[in-house]
Amino acid sequence: MTTPSAPGWYEDPDDAARLRYFDGIVWSSHTTPRHPQPPAPAPTTADTVPPATAPGAPTNATGPAGPTGNQTGPGAPWGGSPQQQPWGQPSAQHPHWQQAPADRALRMPDGDVVAEWWRRLLAWLVDWLVTGLLAGVASLPFLGPYLDAVRAGLDAAARGENPDFTVPLEAFAQVALPIGLIQIAVGLVYSTLFLVWRSATPGKMLLGTIVRPTAGRARIGVVVALRRQSIGVVSDLLQLNPLLNVAGVVLSVVDPGWLLRDPRRQALHDKVADTVVVLRKR
Repeated sequence: MTTPSAPGWYEDPDDAARLRYFDGIVWSSHTTPRHPQPPAPAPTTADTVPPATAPGAPTNATGPAGPTGNQTGPGAPWGGSPQQQPWGQPSAQHPHWQQAPADRALRMPDGDVVAEWWRRLLAWLVDWLVTGLLAGVASLPFLGPYLDAVRAGLDAAARGENPDFTVPLEAFAQVALPIGLIQIAVGLVYSTLFLVWRSATPGKMLLGTIVRPTAGRARIGVVVALRRQSIGVVSDLLQLNPLLNVAGVVLSVVDPGWLLRDPRRQALHDKVADTVVVLRKR
């Protein structure tokens, strides 16, 4: 056997079943049994856990956490990728309506987009102008005495006389109640007819919105349409009473203003009728 040139354990020249230590000059007396090389230990469970799923480890672009770093699948928490947890769909943490981060559109569980406050305001303004015009035409028979008093005052002013302005005011006070009731009746019939027929008043149709129950896509019936207008009717009636006028004005402001703070963008009359205004599907 060739003598080694460097210190180390080598096959014993006298017994191939042993290893003998060579100190670089001579063979020493130190020997050890020669055993086969033990197999490499199997990896433990902790060694096989990817860094992305180890406790406290940050997520990465691959692995069980999914391409976005969020857990996916049926048990994924809210906020996972849109493919596994689309916005507007209920989850265990968020059983109600959700706000999508992409377009900031408030969606119902079935996907309908809730109308923005400005769209509802413009629709109300259109309907207010239309119903005011219709109520004015329907009130013409009651305006005779008032118009006569106004005309007499203008004629007196044209002759250089001092007109008595109390006469037109007294004449208007006598017809204010019937005219107010006519306006309430016109608005009630107007809204009920269009809500039941088209699920939207002309103003809402112009702004691309419809009214529907919060429980699902369906046309609203006469009872729901009347309930939806109950707050407005009460507000108008209060304003016809000089003693309760302020309360009526406050209610008329709080009712539509409620949708500015409501998480579902519902006004008070929506709460009473359990309805919501959504964008009409094209």
